[in-house]
Order: sequence, then C-alpha cells, then structure tokens
Amino acid sequence: MNIKKILLKNVLLLKARVKKIKKRSIYCIVAGLILSVISFLTNKNSIYESPYEIARSSYGTQKTPYNLHLSAENLDKDMEFSVSVSSRRYEKEEADKKFSEKMDELIIGILGENESLERINSKLNFSSDIGDGIKASFTFEPKIIDELYEKYGAKLENKKDKAATDSDIDDFSYYVKYQNVIDGSGNVKNENFKVDEFCTGYINVQLSTEIKDKETPYKSEKYMLPVRIESKPLSTLEAFRVAFKKEFEEKDKDSISNDTIKLPKVVNNFRIRYKEKKNLSFLLMPFCGILVAILLEAKDKEKERDAEKKRIRRLEIDYTQIITKVLLYVSSGMTIRNAMIRLAERYQSEKNKLKSEKRAAYEELIIVKNKLNSGYGEIRAYEEMAQNINMRTYTRFLNIVIQSIKNGNKELKNILNMEVQDALYERKQHAKKLGEEAATKLVLPLMIMLAIIMVIIMVPAFMGM
Repeated sequence: MNIKKILLKNVLLLKARVKKIKKRSIYCIVAGLILSVISFLTNKNSIYESPYEIARSSYGTQKTPYNLHLSAENLDKDMEFSVSVSSRRYEKEEADKKFSEKMDELIIGILGENESLERINSKLNFSSDIGDGIKASFTFEPKIIDELYEKYGAKLENKKDKAATDSDIDDFSYYVKYQNVIDGSGNVKNENFKVDEFCTGYINVQLSTEIKDKETPYKSEKYMLPVRIESKPLSTLEAFRVAFKKEFEEKDKDSISNDTIKLPKVVNNFRIRYKEKKNLSFLLMPFCGILVAILLEAKDKEKERDAEKKRIRRLEIDYTQIITKVLLYVSSGMTIRNAMIRLAERYQSEKNKLKSEKRAAYEELIIVKNKLNSGYGEIRAYEEMAQNINMRTYTRFLNIVIQSIKNGNKELKNILNMEVQDALYERKQHAKKLGEEAATKLVLPLMIMLAIIMVIIMVPAFMGM
C-alpha cells in the first residue's frame, strides 16, 4: 500500500514538473517572438538617405565602408559591392571661415590654468585635434616684445639680475636662452627662472584640414599670439627660501675677505633667529641597550636549548649501552644493585683516565651508587633517578627494576631482553633521523657549490663570445 502511494506521489510530481516546463517554454518562445517584432519595427539601420543617396561621414573622420546590394536591368543576378566613402571636405572658403571660428575657441582653451597670455606660469593646452577635422600645430618663438616690457618693466627692481632686460642681449642670444621654455606639448619650463624673471615671445599657431580638389592638407596662415612667461608663483615659505638664499649669497660675496660671515637678520619682513640643530641620537641609546639585552637573553635561551638538546641526545645514546650492560650483568648472576654500582664505578675510572666530558645518565648512576653505599633506600634511589633524568625510556626501565625488587627477579631477564630489543630499534630510528637532519643541513652548501660551478663554467663561455 505504501509503495502505491509513493509511486502515485512521484507520478503527480512528474506531471506537475512537465506542466511547469511546458508553461515556461511557451513563455520563452512568446517573449522571443515579441522581441523579434520590436527589433524589426525599431530597426532603422538603413544606409540609404534616399533611394539613390548614402550618408557621408563628418569632417576629418576615416572612410566609411558600405556593402551595396543592387540589381540592374537586363541582368538576371543581384550583385554586391564593398565600397568606401570618403569623409566630407571643406571648400576653400569654408575652411578659411572655419579656421577663423576655431582660432577664437582655441585662444580661450589654450590657457589651461593660466590667467591670460600675459601671465603664463603653468602648462598650456596644446591640443593637435581641435574638432571638425581641423588640426593645429604649435611652436614657440622667443622674442623681445617692447610693449610687454614697458607694461611690466616697473616690476624689475634690479635690471642686472634680469637677463631678459640686459641691454647687451641681442635677439639671437635671447632666442637661444629661451627657445625651449615652451615645448610642443605645452609644458612650461620655468623652474630655473629667478624671482620676477620673465620672457616674451610668440606662440605660432597654424591650422590645417583636408579640402576639396586638394590631396595635401590645406594650411592657414600662421597666427602669432604674443605671450609673456613668468616665474612660477611661490608660496610664502618658498618665497622666503628663495629670498634667504639670495640674501645669504650677497652676504657671502660682500664678506669674502673676512674670517666670518654675518648671517641675515631679516628676510621678507621676517625676523630670523638661528638655532643649533640638536643631535638626538642619544635617545636611541636606551633602545639599543634594551635591544642588546633582549638579544643576549635570546642567545642564552638558545644556548640552554642547545645544551638540553645535546643532553637528551646523549641520554638516548647512553640508554642502549646502560640497559645492555645491566642485562649482561644480571645474566651473569649479579643483582640489580651490584650491576648499577658496577656501571657507576667503571664510568668513574674511565672518566678519570680519559678526562672525557660528563654524561648525564652515568652521573646519575654515581649519585645512586653513593646513596646505596650510604644506606639509602634502593627503591627510593631509583625513583629519584627517574625524576632527575625525566625521560620516558629511563622511567620505564627504572620502573621495571623497581617492580623486580618488589616482586622478585623471575621474569627480569626476559623483560630486560625485550627492552634491549626496543632500545636497539629506537637507536636505529634515532640514527636514521640524525642522518636525515645532516642531509637537510647539506642542502645549502650544495646549492652554493652548484652556483659557484655554474659561474665558473658560464663566465668563460660568455667572455669568449
């Protein structure tokens, strides 16, 4: 019964899904048809202005490509032609009139951020394409314009400092000095102008366009715009810097024969007070001391970590020796107590003879030996040894020894034998790990050697080319 209900439910869901898909598909098809009709009705992309005319593009644009489909009388087949229509061109009179109109617009647009042609101190707007198929070219010609000098000459306090007004400067030297003040992009290069220095000249503008019945561009006469380029406007601080430098140079020149130079007291109505620039490097000393202290502390910590690593590594190496010797002594009939004492005594005699470095595990055995000889509890001595060494392998071994003292020595040999096998396996693993670490440390020296070898091989090869 349940199966029938499930099947019926799935069939109903399937029918609803199919109905929904059909409905959605119909909507999509209808929407596509509506869009197609709208596109057809609004499509006015006809290339023909009239049955026998097509549009020409505006002045100064590229040729317009058209595909013309046509049929002709007495020809059975329609034909298609790919043609290119040239852009409009002016009549000569139209071009002259357009030049005049564009020149009026250009004079206003050429200023950029400058106030007027008589106060140019920042970039000019030299645009080569000024619209309607008209091109413009700009050149700057430095020339002494008396009218502008008379108008602004009152501002020159010291003519000797203004090279532009020196009487011995002729037109040629003036041209050479200022010929690059304005470049072809409209950049004004007045960075090296002195305060209140200016130069004059003409911006020559020539317009050109394509006209009917002439293949080369038709050019207008040159329009000469009189201009005056002045030094950059200075802020209060910048003006003070320039004035102070100038005042200082004058003081230096006037007192060239004296032992000392008198510094300016007042510049641009600002009274000056001179100060010693303090060396604040002493403030860094405490931080240097703190940094050194931190580095020394870090170095000590690193030494401690290295010493601990060395101690653990030595304990791991000595563990296999100690447990193997204990098994050997126990197998020969010795008690654990005597085996431990014997190990400590042999280590002491070898250390005294060879004057070798101390080994932590054997040093602990000496302590255990001294405790046992002084009547200290054997189990307690082993427990304290395990705590002092604080390594899993030694703790396990000493627990085995303590359990054998408490419960007897029946299975001690077998247990020690198994422990020796485990210790040998761990020693192999430890040796393998040390080998991998050594190989990793050799990577950098090997890379350096490879680089040196490549240099030795490649340098002579390149030098011989």
